[in-house]
Amino acid sequence: MAAALALLVAILAMSYLRCNPMINRIPVTGTVVTVEADGLQPHGAGGLQSRVVVSAPDSVKVRLFLPPPVPVVGDMIPLIEEQYENGDKLYYLDIQRWKIEGPG
Repeated sequence: MAAALALLVAILAMSYLRCNPMINRIPVTGTVVTVEADGLQPHGAGGLQSRVVVSAPDSVKVRLFLPPPVPVVGDMIPLIEEQYENGDKLYYLDIQRWKIEGPG
């Protein structure tokens, strides 16, 4: 019981003292620059995916694995942009919008 309590206190302290907390999460779109490959299985037995390079709104290039349909160069891809306190940004596929809208 004491070990569990100590672990809980440690986890709470780490979450409270995070060095770079996320301050915002916004939906954005990126433009497909390159379709590097399609028909890949990056996780072994999973579904087929495409590997693309996307240009985010601030011109950062992001490499993504995308489920079907396969986009073409120039398609718009729905992304999520996470903004962090120190100015860092992280982009990833907005899977909900991708399933509804697909490439545009």
